[in-house]
Amino acid sequence: MIRTRLQFLLLCFAMAFGQAALAQEKQYLLQEKTYNTVIAAQELMNVDQYSKAESQLSKILANTKVGSYDRAVVQQTLGYVYSAKSQYKKAREQFQQALESDALPEPVSHGLRYNLGQLLLAEDKFKAGIAVLEQWFKAEPNPPNSAHVLIASAYYQINHFSQTVRHMKQAVRNEKIPPENWYQLLLAGHMELKQYSAGIKILEKLIVRFPDKDNYWAQLSGMYARQNKQVSALAVEVLASHLELGEKRVVERLSDMYRYLGIPHKSALILQKGMKKGTISRSTRNLNRLADSWLAARERERAVKILAKLAESDKNGEASLKLGRVLFELEDWQQASAAFIRSLKNLKGKKRGTAALMAGLAEFHLGDYTQAEKWLAQAANYKNLGRQAEYWLDYIDQFVDAEEEQDEVEILS
Repeated sequence: MIRTRLQFLLLCFAMAFGQAALAQEKQYLLQEKTYNTVIAAQELMNVDQYSKAESQLSKILANTKVGSYDRAVVQQTLGYVYSAKSQYKKAREQFQQALESDALPEPVSHGLRYNLGQLLLAEDKFKAGIAVLEQWFKAEPNPPNSAHVLIASAYYQINHFSQTVRHMKQAVRNEKIPPENWYQLLLAGHMELKQYSAGIKILEKLIVRFPDKDNYWAQLSGMYARQNKQVSALAVEVLASHLELGEKRVVERLSDMYRYLGIPHKSALILQKGMKKGTISRSTRNLNRLADSWLAARERERAVKILAKLAESDKNGEASLKLGRVLFELEDWQQASAAFIRSLKNLKGKKRGTAALMAGLAEFHLGDYTQAEKWLAQAANYKNLGRQAEYWLDYIDQFVDAEEEQDEVEILS
């Protein structure tokens, strides 16, 4: 990121060649030969002839006095040439020597200090780059937001996360519409510092702007889970008020979040409202989500209505099996048995055994022991259900024998 930005950012010719104006001041006069060479080099750089500019500047550099204003200007200009050629180490060396000479006017040194800081970061010399940039910040009355982002990134590299957060908060606060990666860096700093409440606020802003980014929803769910349910519910309410619920992805993800946080009733209501408005379709997937939300909210009667609709076009038996389970819990044995038997037409694998077992239990509650034994016998063929099915088969035999004995006693008496 830093290298890409540096390639042309350092070509600040206004700063580099501010000496033309400063030359009018007696204390900062360039010798005529130096002045002409610097101007010629600038013209060559303007047409991308950096090697020729480097050659001319190198020749005159050898004829300048160490510590002189002329030498500092040539070194500064050479630094910009090397920067344009992506030779950052050489550019950094020239800038450092120009600054160390203390021969340049302070306004020029100030700008050069910022460029030197960038070059040090480009070489992964983070601590040195930060030191130079902090010196620049002290003398800069109005640092641009990009400068805050630059030094914040460097602080992150050396694990000084509090400084990352400080600078990024300033940049975000000053920018009308901060870029997504600024928020990401600020969020990363908060997370490293375990400042979860602050992280939640950043993620909520990101989700409002980028509701289709799954990773933000996942991160936010995880952080909400760290809070108690009451606070989490309130946070989701606040988030929902800022989201455009006319978008399919937003409705689905918000519904999932409510269910994840243990607020399934609101999850169901959002899905129901989304279907009514046409924001999301009444697809099998969405209807299953709605049924699951009603079930989690212990609204079994509402779930039954959804599952009954799904069972009408059930191609794999799953919806009928789920419907049967809910009806079983409601002790609607007749409808439960019918649902389980219907599911057996399409179910495959172990779930067939489950459906047969449940059908047998439903028939037992209906008092039809012959049908109950029929389905339980089928369930007994499945390894994972064999013991349970055998138990119920033995129980039914004992139950029937007990009933027959009771009948005989009543007849004899």
